[in-house]
Amino acid sequence: MDEQGKYPFLRFEDRVFAKAETDYLSFHFPFQNIAGDDVAPVFVSEPNLLALFGKQSKLDNIIVDHLFTVGQNYVNELRGKFEQGYFEGMKDYPGQIVSALLNPDLYQKIKQLDHFIKFCADHLFFEGFAVPSCMYALGFIQAYLVRACGERENTLRIMPHQPAAVVLSNEPQQPVIVVPGEYDRIPLDYSVDEIISLWLILVDAWKCKPVNSIQVFTSEVEVLQLLGMLFEDKGGKLERHAHKYFEMPPGNYERVLNLLMHATYKLNTDRNNIGLERYCQLLIDTFSCYSKTKLESLRSNINKERGNIVQSISNLTDSPYSKNVLKTLRKINEYRIRE
Repeated sequence: MDEQGKYPFLRFEDRVFAKAETDYLSFHFPFQNIAGDDVAPVFVSEPNLLALFGKQSKLDNIIVDHLFTVGQNYVNELRGKFEQGYFEGMKDYPGQIVSALLNPDLYQKIKQLDHFIKFCADHLFFEGFAVPSCMYALGFIQAYLVRACGERENTLRIMPHQPAAVVLSNEPQQPVIVVPGEYDRIPLDYSVDEIISLWLILVDAWKCKPVNSIQVFTSEVEVLQLLGMLFEDKGGKLERHAHKYFEMPPGNYERVLNLLMHATYKLNTDRNNIGLERYCQLLIDTFSCYSKTKLESLRSNINKERGNIVQSISNLTDSPYSKNVLKTLRKINEYRIRE
């Protein structure tokens, strides 16, 4: 790159930055969030970028131009360029591989995604040249890689006879489980259309700051499939689907799931006598983010953080679903949500 000589060169104190070989097709979400809890997440996997921007980074081990230790202000400047590219990549992502995302043949879709992920992985390498345009490009590629890996996991989840994801973590994780046969769905006696409009916010829920994660449900069809696993619709608007266990990415998806399930309970309970415990058990049986949650604890706390997530949904002005969610939630007197 012609610009390399114009900008500082970064390296470790005892060695230059090396390219790591990461098999993104064998890992369950091999990314770390370098952002704080109160801002939009920034997921990074490239080891040299993590050494520079990660929460556990040790800057006294990184030197500039073979002379002096890198300073925090300069790191923040580089990170600003990286994040600018990252968030642009998050917005732009579908445009580059739209043919793969719309492919009705799921096996071919996985092949296309695998090729795209390998391409991104080959180009995601920070070798030390702190060129602003390079930092921007790395952020852009990193965002594409995050979204593509998430899309791949979501597609594997709905494929028949899917391979379980390999989970690399210091803590034990729940496996991806497909429960055969029938599952004890909760019957919906409230307007199914309104319940659907409520849960469709899952398509955009990843944008909510309290959720602090990536997109899991990428289309309305996937949300309808989820509802067909959880609930029984006597009118037939929800197609029945076999129950599955969802291995969720890092973040706080339980915050929005708590709201949606509690609201469904409040709307539905006036028309039947099904208790809150059964709704809570459904969450525990379906999503890995509840793997360490006890039923009684969830029942007692499911509605405690409602205000933050409702406010965050109301801030999603670019979401076609947020207004419908708020409209439905206003029908629950306990929530006291104003116009």
